[in-house]
Amino acid sequence: MLPLLALHLILLSCSRFLISNALASISTKAGLAWSNDNWDDIEQYTSTGKVTWYYTWSPGSVSTSLEFVPMLWGDRQVSEWESSINQTIQDLGVTRILGFNEPDYSTQSNMTPSHAASVWKAQIEPLRSQNIQLGSPAPTSAPEGKQWLLDWLNACGGGCTVDFIALHWYDINSTAFIEYLEDFHDTFQKPLWITEWACQNFDVADEQCSLQNIVDFMNVTQSFMDATDWVGRYAWFGAMENLQGVNQDDAIMDSSGRINALGEQYIGALVPQISSNYTPGVVNGGSGSSTSPSLESAALSCGYLPRTSTLLMLPAVVMLLLVW
Repeated sequence: MLPLLALHLILLSCSRFLISNALASISTKAGLAWSNDNWDDIEQYTSTGKVTWYYTWSPGSVSTSLEFVPMLWGDRQVSEWESSINQTIQDLGVTRILGFNEPDYSTQSNMTPSHAASVWKAQIEPLRSQNIQLGSPAPTSAPEGKQWLLDWLNACGGGCTVDFIALHWYDINSTAFIEYLEDFHDTFQKPLWITEWACQNFDVADEQCSLQNIVDFMNVTQSFMDATDWVGRYAWFGAMENLQGVNQDDAIMDSSGRINALGEQYIGALVPQISSNYTPGVVNGGSGSSTSPSLESAALSCGYLPRTSTLLMLPAVVMLLLVW
């Protein structure tokens, strides 16, 4: 009787994770933040159909089957934007636009909310007449990022249409990531696009995620976004031959431009080897002696089952629950 009770408890705990992972297995929200010189490398990410779009931090596109989403990065691109965006919309069938890149940060587009509002009204807002969906400026995940976005909306005075909120997030705690997204959604009541995110510690430089930490972190955060209806799209940082500014193990391609194992995980072509003792926010872990799992840990481990197996397992879970 006790083993059956234990199995029942585990199945009940697993069911939510199995259903969400089954939904994740058919998600097409994933995209690429693309800045490489070798444009041909982008096609290797299209094999599974999970990656469906890309952006280049600019109005400029590349030759690919993926949907292009132009961005007006900031002031330095206004001239290029004015001269090309309407033709790009016409030629590529563009339906979505991204706003300014980290305007709250001095080394990125570095725009005050009032100035950003005036540039938006002149360069981006008019595209609404072409039925283009407009994504907000994407702030950093620093404490001032969210406030900048609120101040920008206030400076717009109702004159800036926002169809979805774009944002960036860098840290090492997957639980904190999910809570951050929930807070943004609660605040702005709009779909979210996470146009940059990675397992990167900007607070303590010597405490970066190990490769195993990154595998676990990507699995949890990507699965959450795939299964959450108010997350519209996302793009991992980074699909780059020379990864800039973050932990090199976050790269989803090698230095020669070829997709690596983490990239295969990102596009759903590789079942990740997930740590049985993964703890959100703990870095350089994942080793040590194993112990017999408790019922709680066995149930939690269902959240990290390979996505490719969840659709096949759902009928069995349902039948076992009915029999019980």
